[in-house]
Parts: sequence; structure tokens; C-alpha cells
Amino acid sequence: MKEEFTLSKIKLEDAPILHALAIDNGGNINMNAKNLNHWYLKNPEKSSSLWKIEMNNVIEGYATTNNFIYTCDNKDYLVALPQNVLTSTNVRGKGLFGKLYYKTETDNIENNGVDFFLTSTGAMSTPIFLKKFDYLRGVCPNVLVKILSLPALFSKKKYKIIPDINSIPSLSHCNLNNGRKKNIEYFKWRYSQCHKNKLSIIAISNDKETIGYAFLISKTKFGIRTLILADIICEKEENYSAIVDACSVFAAKNFYVIMVMFELSFNCRRKGINLKVKNRFNFLVKGKTKEETSRLSTKDFNFFFGDLDYFW
Repeated sequence: MKEEFTLSKIKLEDAPILHALAIDNGGNINMNAKNLNHWYLKNPEKSSSLWKIEMNNVIEGYATTNNFIYTCDNKDYLVALPQNVLTSTNVRGKGLFGKLYYKTETDNIENNGVDFFLTSTGAMSTPIFLKKFDYLRGVCPNVLVKILSLPALFSKKKYKIIPDINSIPSLSHCNLNNGRKKNIEYFKWRYSQCHKNKLSIIAISNDKETIGYAFLISKTKFGIRTLILADIICEKEENYSAIVDACSVFAAKNFYVIMVMFELSFNCRRKGINLKVKNRFNFLVKGKTKEETSRLSTKDFNFFFGDLDYFW
């Protein structure tokens, strides 16, 4: 007897079931009501695709994308980021994983006006995205590991700590080409839910004025105090390097052994000891045509750790 299934949009009241489904089946443990509401429903672009699949009136899987504007080759595009695709162990092998994914893809193209897709996938889903969903591997951004620098420890401080994200004034932001388009409202949305004991926001200045802000996440990895450069607000692209240098000084003066960040299109390795880690994760791309997918697979994107769907 053929088993029937139904696909429908996720509602906020589904969150407790989705959360339990994720926990029981190795999914994202942050798939709860608070994060579902904030991360997807309050996305500044007001664009996402959230679908569930039911069999015998029981939710057995879900698929989500969060959508953002990216500036590529100096032109703006709406980009969907598949972030959570999961089916329960009860129904695996029945093809529901693919049905869920393709529902979000069709919804995004036909209803949301999405131009292309970017995603980072886990070990289990990567072969499926490559072989069944026609994704290609993109140019995975390098991770820079900046080692604690003694000169930085004794450098002059050119920053001050900002006590609250709402203390940052409204200002213009110079977005990097081939990266996510952001403004002050985006940053306030992205970091308003971060744990206060893990997030540091600093204002960086030169001898005359404030040149930008940095969002820094404290983490302990393998017993090592680590600082993650999550995002930068900068009014002039020429000041990005100076802001990274100030973050390195902040890390040293607060006794972080390393600071990690994604390598960017400007010179962010000009001081101290910098180790480069390649192909740290599975970065995949897909356009509306094979030709566009191939073109996207060769593009160097500018990413920040805050662009990933992690909640700190």
C-alpha cells in the first residue's frame, strides 16, 4: 500500500515538534520557537522558505532556507541559503528528503524571486546535494588563524568596548563585493540574540574619528581561549584592514590565544603570525542553469562567521 504524505508551510506552533524531531534525529538543536521566530520570521529581508512533511498526520521532516541580498560583481541578488533539511529515521529511504528540498527550491524561485543558492552542508547531506540536487563545490573561503602576538599585547589601544548593540549610531556601511549586503538594522537583528557573556562589540578609531565596529565572539576550543571575528561595520573599505588589526590587539590584551576569521578580499594578514586553513567545510553553490552554477563555483565570496546560521 502506497504511503501518503503532505507538504505544508511550517507554522510557529510547529516549533516544539520540530525541536524534538531535530534532537531525536541528529538535527540542529537550535530549531526551537525562539530561534525559528527570530532567525527566519524576523529576517530583515522578510524572505525565507519553511516546509514540513507529514505522514499519517505526523511531522516526519522539515526543510528551511533563509534568504539574503548578496552583492556579486557589483549587482544585487536575492540568495537562498538552505540551512536545515532533515527527515526522521522512520521515513528515511522513501525519497522525502528530496521532496522537501525541492519544495523549498521551487518556492524560492517561483514565489520569492531567488536568483541562486549557497549552502554549507554536513558530511551526510553533501553527497545528496552534489549528486541529486545538482550543486557544485564552490571556492571554500580560507579560515585565518591569528596567533597571540606579543607586540600586539603592548600596542596602543585604538578601540573602546560598546556596552550594547543599540549604542551603535545609525551609519552607512561599506559592503564588500561578492558578499552579503548588510546595514545597521541587519547587524542589530543578527546580534540582538547573542549571549551577552560571549559577545564583545568594539568601536575602532584612528587618531581623528571612529572608523568602524567589530563583533567578536568568545569561545573555548580544545581548551584554548579563542576569539571569533564575526562581523565588521565599516564606512570605508580602506579601513577594513585597520579594524582587523585592532581586533588582534583586543584579542592579545584580553589573553585570547588565537583569533579566527575568514580571509577576505583586502589584506587581513599584514601583522603577526597568520595560519591559513583551507577547505574547512563543504561550501556548495547552485544557479538556475548549469552554466550559472558553473560560474558560481569559481567565484571568491567574502564571508564572515556571522553569516553562518549559528546562534551564540
